[in-house]
Amino acid sequence: MLSWKTSLLTYTRPIVMAAELWLSIGLGAGIGLLYGGASYLTYRRALSAPKHRFLLLVWGGLVVRLFAALSAITLIVILAPVRVPAFVGAFFGVFVVVLVVEIYVLHRTRPPKPPET
Repeated sequence: MLSWKTSLLTYTRPIVMAAELWLSIGLGAGIGLLYGGASYLTYRRALSAPKHRFLLLVWGGLVVRLFAALSAITLIVILAPVRVPAFVGAFFGVFVVVLVVEIYVLHRTRPPKPPET
């Protein structure tokens, strides 16, 4: 015969597991979106800068964003009750989309090359 504690755990376990899954997906996608927002702000500032400063802002911003994202991912995996595959999968899914948009925006807003004579 099952006790009431066993039956309560049987019925509440899927709810807790679903909450962990959605927390993992939300945190992963959230970090990816924060990365995208920081990227947008960096490129917006860099596009109006002279060429040597543009490169400094783009590469420096890239290093800072990647370090911050990896630090946040490491802390969340260690400290939060997340499902790592869902968390990392959501982050990388959003991250890839952000990179594609980033490349598109840079190519679209880049000034055309002057014609060679």
